[in-house]
Amino acid sequence: MEYSFMKFNDDVMKKTILVLSVSGLFLTACSEKGIQAPNDFEVAITNAKYKAGDSVQFNISGNPDNITFYSGEPGNEYDKRDFFSSEEGTLTFQFNSQTRAGATLPRNIAVLISTDFTGDYTEEGVKAAKWTDITSRAVLPANTASNADVVSGEINLDDLKVKGSPMYLAFRYVSENAAGTAQRYWNMGRMLLINKVPGNSDFEITATIEKGFFQVVEFQGADNKWTINTGTATSHRLIHTANAINKEPDDDWVVSRGFQVFQSLGNKKNAVNVKSITGGTPATFSWLYSAPGTYKATFIALNADKDVQKEVIKEVWVTIE
Repeated sequence: MEYSFMKFNDDVMKKTILVLSVSGLFLTACSEKGIQAPNDFEVAITNAKYKAGDSVQFNISGNPDNITFYSGEPGNEYDKRDFFSSEEGTLTFQFNSQTRAGATLPRNIAVLISTDFTGDYTEEGVKAAKWTDITSRAVLPANTASNADVVSGEINLDDLKVKGSPMYLAFRYVSENAAGTAQRYWNMGRMLLINKVPGNSDFEITATIEKGFFQVVEFQGADNKWTINTGTATSHRLIHTANAINKEPDDDWVVSRGFQVFQSLGNKKNAVNVKSITGGTPATFSWLYSAPGTYKATFIALNADKDVQKEVIKEVWVTIE
């Protein structure tokens, strides 16, 4: 995409929405400081339709301190500048795991997903929920002792998403033949639950999680249980030590908090600066739309000081054939 500044043209077609960001709390202060909303700000386009690859010329009038622009293309939409919910995303889950000590058993770990768990972190609460086993979707350490992290790979969870329901992750440790065989040690970490919405940066849903990421729920066995390293997301580890021979059987769960998996991060950082307070207001602004479609281009005009800001928003519909 590219843009340039060109001469003002009076032949305009326009659709505008005026939004004055004025709070009653600041009315007196605004008046004293002399900050006025840029009510004279206007934007319109020259033609009703354009062809893909042609620059669209936006004609500008008024003289606000600042002007920013969202083209309306995917990844550059004003309505999606902050957090928003999207059904267009692809949900992936990835984690690291490692094993140590006596690891000649079949794997005794399960990776599970639920969308109807109520958040009751008790044996009864966990058993009441429906859990889907996704262990086979993950790459796990080989059936030998190792101290090295193995990356699970990106596990697609789109088929398990339920609109309006949070998603819970769980790891279940079940001992096998505990009377005759030492059990495996498991260490899980670096968990990334990511929503990928076309046109937006990948949103790491778990990226800022620290304490409270998981809770332990014991079903059976008192000798060993999950322990939680409550570091940052990058150092967060779930550890279950290896049961020795003749220890009682274990059935131990560690269950995550609920995650809003349709949520995505907006594209505020993608806003284009048309004018700053140190520059003059251009008569025109142009943007190149590369794909056919109908786009809602949005311009935000802002007058502000360190205490007060007032803005006017103009929307212009652009049709690219």
